[in-house]
Amino acid sequence: MYICITKPTPAGAKCYMAPTNSKSYMTGQSQTNTQREDARNSVIETATQMFHAQGIRNVTMDDIAHKLSMSKRTLYQLFTDKEDLLLACVIKHEGDVRTHLAAIISQSANVLDFLLIIFKAKMKEFDEIVPDFFADLTKYPRIKEHIARNKQQQEDEAVSFLERGIKQGLFREGVNFRIITRLLSSTMEVCIQNGLADQYSQGEIFLNTILPYIRGCATLKGVEMIDHFLAENNAL
Repeated sequence: MYICITKPTPAGAKCYMAPTNSKSYMTGQSQTNTQREDARNSVIETATQMFHAQGIRNVTMDDIAHKLSMSKRTLYQLFTDKEDLLLACVIKHEGDVRTHLAAIISQSANVLDFLLIIFKAKMKEFDEIVPDFFADLTKYPRIKEHIARNKQQQEDEAVSFLERGIKQGLFREGVNFRIITRLLSSTMEVCIQNGLADQYSQGEIFLNTILPYIRGCATLKGVEMIDHFLAENNAL
């Protein structure tokens, strides 16, 4: 590899091609990129935990830097502002969820088996996240735009997946899963807006909203699976 060295002369600047060790340069650059990526991942992991535990509004960039024993200057070199960091946290979480779901799908006997496993995991997750976190998300324009941009694709995937349950004899024929999916998607938002999330745990809300919807779509075979699951888990 060569680098250009500019040397001023009366006639102007001349460019000399100075040889460098290409392999050494690329190795150093790779190490720098890896270190930066490791630092970003560390910040994302810590910030996500803090946002979930305290709410987004209650966590400042100063708090995150202090938690990581990192200077604010370094933090702002990795993320331009709090919203930039929050968006990175959301995207990382979505990727982790997709990976987790793919692993569960591959081990699930059917659609309902998969859903019940996810329900249990989600209710545990909801109880570890303060309600303010979900309310605060809507206050950041770039986050709202990101969620809205992916919403249609997520809805299409959910509808296609749930309709497989009809073929498996677990859900009733004629159920419009497009309507069901949109209702379920908006249920948690409504609970946050009307104050229910401040009075009851996320898990309890989930148990008394999402699960009854799904049970109402089920055939007798599906209902038996749901009731058996609830009995085994002491109604969660």
